[in-house]
Amino acid sequence: MSRPLIGITLDAADKPGRYELNHDYATAIERAGGIPFPLLYMLDHSLIPEVLDRLGGVLLTGGNDMDPARYGQQRHPNAVQLEPERERFEFALLEAIERRKLPVMGICLGCQVMNVHRGGSLHQFLPEVPRENALEHRRLDRDSPRHAVQIDVDTRLGQIWQKPELSANTYHKQAIHRLGHNLRVVATAPDGVIEAIEDPSFPLFAAVQWHPERLSDESDHLAIFQLLIQSASQASGLRTQHSA
Repeated sequence: MSRPLIGITLDAADKPGRYELNHDYATAIERAGGIPFPLLYMLDHSLIPEVLDRLGGVLLTGGNDMDPARYGQQRHPNAVQLEPERERFEFALLEAIERRKLPVMGICLGCQVMNVHRGGSLHQFLPEVPRENALEHRRLDRDSPRHAVQIDVDTRLGQIWQKPELSANTYHKQAIHRLGHNLRVVATAPDGVIEAIEDPSFPLFAAVQWHPERLSDESDHLAIFQLLIQSASQASGLRTQHSA
């Protein structure tokens, strides 16, 4: 079977008028058996369905912080604004993805976008959120950028690990607060911060708060991308059968 084409969302570059993509995302997709394809957020939204018709799945990548007005809050002074065009594109993209039930995986910001898209909310600045045994999820010193993650193995995403705990990296200051509609918590940090979610009613609608693309040389984290590729291959196969 041919490798499925996986759309990857892009970020804004430091120089105006340019896109940016950390190559780790594309490398992880390639290692997992897919072909990475960049999704240009300046694209006319009317063309999104035509683009998705050509894809087997989508990866929503990390980035800065979305407009908190989407979940009824004022912007926190420590939030860093996401490129507005990118934000609008990704919410339009998710709407079209859901209509097709196209496999989608979110990472960091992607996890947050998927939750807010479903009506959930975020903690805008974790250091100010009271919780027992609070961890520093930003890992500003970078000396030990990992922590344990507790896994619910009785979930679609949890089944790829088949163990109750793994070691994940952490580079975020925001996280899920109120869970969105029909979403289920798959993993949490020791201090209770939500680290992974999914909608069990979809072929694949899942996301993690950490950055597995930076750890794709480790089997636990490559498995996340392999699940996306497997789901995309199945979806592409079904489309081929229906069009035949």
